[in-house]
Amino acid sequence: MDALYQLKLLDTPASEGFDRITRMASQIFGLPVAAVSLTDRDRQWFKSRVGVEHRSIPRDKAPCAQVAETTQPLVIEDFQADACYADSVLGRAGTRFYAGAPLVTSDGYGLGSLCVLGTEPRKATEAELAALVDLAAMVMAQIELQHAFGRIDPVTGMPTRNQFRDDLMDLERDHPGEHRFAVVVDMAREDQISRIVRALGVARVDDFIREASQALRVALGPGRVAYQVGSAQFAFISPPGVEELAYVSLLRSSFETMHATSSVRFVTNVAIGVR
Repeated sequence: MDALYQLKLLDTPASEGFDRITRMASQIFGLPVAAVSLTDRDRQWFKSRVGVEHRSIPRDKAPCAQVAETTQPLVIEDFQADACYADSVLGRAGTRFYAGAPLVTSDGYGLGSLCVLGTEPRKATEAELAALVDLAAMVMAQIELQHAFGRIDPVTGMPTRNQFRDDLMDLERDHPGEHRFAVVVDMAREDQISRIVRALGVARVDDFIREASQALRVALGPGRVAYQVGSAQFAFISPPGVEELAYVSLLRSSFETMHATSSVRFVTNVAIGVR
């Protein structure tokens, strides 16, 4: 579990790099549902998914949790004939077939599963399972590459500028013509940050930036993603169809409250702009 949390993958946006692999798994098996499923404390959260709308299911009696724990592939040829999974969430929803290959870190920790599901009982061939294992390895390579190349800020745990750029491209491709706007929040200028570091030290600045990121998450609400695109600069994409000035005004009020209650006691200038 700690390995998963350190990677800071949970509740991050969908990514074409993962979706491409998930689609390949679905096509190889000829099945309607496939997912990159990560095992959290009480849920299976889908970093990528095909053929399913929801982003998570309960962990209890989820076969992907077994794959994460054992780090071994798992095939369930018929849910209704399996005493363990017949009354699971998936079994009750009509799933009959499951195949999952483990997502294992280079240190040997199981994060979850790349899985495919079907509504009819069937077997999995050796070639299909070998392909699924290879695709799971590709998912892990993508995860560890992104982590190594700074896709997640180590202080705030937010996706970085590079991820913001890629997610913008994905959004434009998947939702052409949809009216949204980017909001950029400057908590402090670079010269202010430099002066604060000299006066109070790096740790104090990290505390400030961490609190600012938490305030932004609260202001945006659950299910929304913010990015750290500069030392003390954050960005996010608006929901579709909101009015720009009213939305920015609400955010400004939230940050003023954060400053008034912050345990980090120094003055900065908060600037919020629309791009």
